[in-house]
Amino acid sequence: MRKPIALLILLLALACKNEEAPVADIVAQPKVADTGVTVTEQQKAALPRMIVRTANVKIIVADTAKTVDAITQSIEAQGGYVAGSHIWRDGELLRATLTLRVPSDKLTPTLTAIRTFAKRVENETISSEDVSQEYVDLESQLRNLEATEAELRELMTDIRKNAKKAQEVLEIHQQITAIRAQIEQIKGRMRYLGQVTSMSAVSLEIAPDFIAQPVVQPGWQPVVIMKDASRALVHVLQSIATLGIWMLIYIAPILGMLLLVTAGAWKMLRRRTRAA
Repeated sequence: MRKPIALLILLLALACKNEEAPVADIVAQPKVADTGVTVTEQQKAALPRMIVRTANVKIIVADTAKTVDAITQSIEAQGGYVAGSHIWRDGELLRATLTLRVPSDKLTPTLTAIRTFAKRVENETISSEDVSQEYVDLESQLRNLEATEAELRELMTDIRKNAKKAQEVLEIHQQITAIRAQIEQIKGRMRYLGQVTSMSAVSLEIAPDFIAQPVVQPGWQPVVIMKDASRALVHVLQSIATLGIWMLIYIAPILGMLLLVTAGAWKMLRRRTRAA
């Protein structure tokens, strides 16, 4: 009778253990917020979103100069600025390229405003680059380096108090200097990422509409053109007169002397030929 009772007790213990296992599993599972978002998704959402956005646009306009002024005023009104500009003439047509910097949240309104200034948009390209992970990695590296620097400074303080060996202090100082250089480099990269993500870049090319150009330009001045032509004619006549003076005073005597020498040599040669 003892064996069946012992066996019964063992089976009851195993059953109780199996019933407690799901409870332990439930306790071990990560808690989920009421919003239904898992822990992993919450961690991803906590990461700062840092997006570098750039745009390349080419527009056709009726008046390049007026469009440049209008776009500049519009960009400045939205908190941006013109980082660079190049305006030049292609024959009688005025062209321009602008490099614009605008707040990232103003990029879409900026592109919309640019379209309103154009007769038509030839090309528009927008590119985005997510640098969030790089920024987080830099923050982690910065924390580790700063902690290492603090420990090295404490170690150098202890060495100065106890050992007072210049060689050891110098070695610690060199390590601190190297770590400080890495820290400054990481901070510089983080500042750059902060700037390029907070301000989007727009490369804008402005070209005039060939069909809309007037036959006679408003700035055409016939009197000025006649004066320019007269100056060019006088310059040519002066050049011809200068050449004539050089021919008469400088080149003509030399040619005369050469002709005399040639004529004398020719006469002497004929006399020798006849005597022979």
